[in-house]
This record gives sequence, C-alpha cells and structure tokens, in this order.
Amino acid sequence: MEQIVKDLIALTNFSDQDVQLLQQHAPKLQSWGGELVNEFYNTLYGYESTGKVFRDGEREAREKTLRDWYLHITNIDHVDAQFWQQQWIVGLVHITRGVTNPFMFGMTSRVQQFILRKCAEEFEPAQALQIYSAFKRLTDVIAGLIAESYFSSYVEAMEKVGGFKLTLIKRMIDLEINTKLKDSRK
Repeated sequence: MEQIVKDLIALTNFSDQDVQLLQQHAPKLQSWGGELVNEFYNTLYGYESTGKVFRDGEREAREKTLRDWYLHITNIDHVDAQFWQQQWIVGLVHITRGVTNPFMFGMTSRVQQFILRKCAEEFEPAQALQIYSAFKRLTDVIAGLIAESYFSSYVEAMEKVGGFKLTLIKRMIDLEINTKLKDSRK
C-alpha cells in the first residue's frame, strides 16, 4: 500500500499545503456536511442500481458514517500511514457491500462537484479554486486508494480461497485480456 500511496500523491500533486489549506477552511467546509450527506444519499437511494446496495432501515447509520468520514478528511492536521490505511479499508467494506468501483468513482465525482459548487458560492474565485483543488487532490488519492484496495483485495481473496498463486492468476488474467484485445481488433 505504501508505494500505491506514494504514486497517487506524486501523480495528483497532493501536498502538505493541501492539508493545511483544508484545515484552515475546515469550519466552512464542515458546515456543508449535512447538505452533502443528504444530497449523497438522496442520489444513491434515488438511483435503482445503487439503491439495491442498501438494507432496509440503514440510511441513518450510513449517513453517520459518511458524515464522520467527511468531517475527518476536511479537518486533518496531517496525513500518515494510519490515515491512508483507514481509506484502504473502505475498499474492503465496498467489496462486502457490493459497492463497485464505478459507483464509488461516480459518487466521488458527485462529492467533488458539490464542493466545487459550494466553494464557488462561498469564496472569491481564486480562493475557491485553491480550496476546491486541495479537496479534489485529496479525494482523488482516496478514490485511487479505495479502487486499488478493492481490486488488490479481491484478487488476494481469490488467491487464498481458490488456492491459486498470484503469479498464476496474473498469467491467467493476462491470457484472457490478450484474447479480449485480439478479439476487439477483428
């Protein structure tokens, strides 16, 4: 996981200045939490495909989880291995709940769009861009980490449950992907 985080941080250009900027504006960002959570879950429950992920009567608990996550990421004083490990675990939870990466990326985009809209309403343009960009870089790293956790953990689980070695799984996947690529060129 360490190399994945390092790569994502380098490629998104996420920095300690982003953390400081988010923390500096945490009171304003956090004041949007209730509205964000409401919009987030109205979207999920209102769309048939994502609505199927939920069990009856769990919305309040899911809203609390999202609210706590949002409050945490908008008021961090530093990021460390433990912070990234917590985000990695979200990918594991997504596997058990049937939250696919397309659902996760789609809703990450919705969260980012919400923050962009709120920043544009509340701050001068240059400041809005800075704050939004810091938030976007952080959530891009988190989304990449969740997606990789989902994928890596899924393959590792198959390896353990099926008794296959990872190298064999990789060769089997490569063969199948090469076949699909060959077929797509016909």
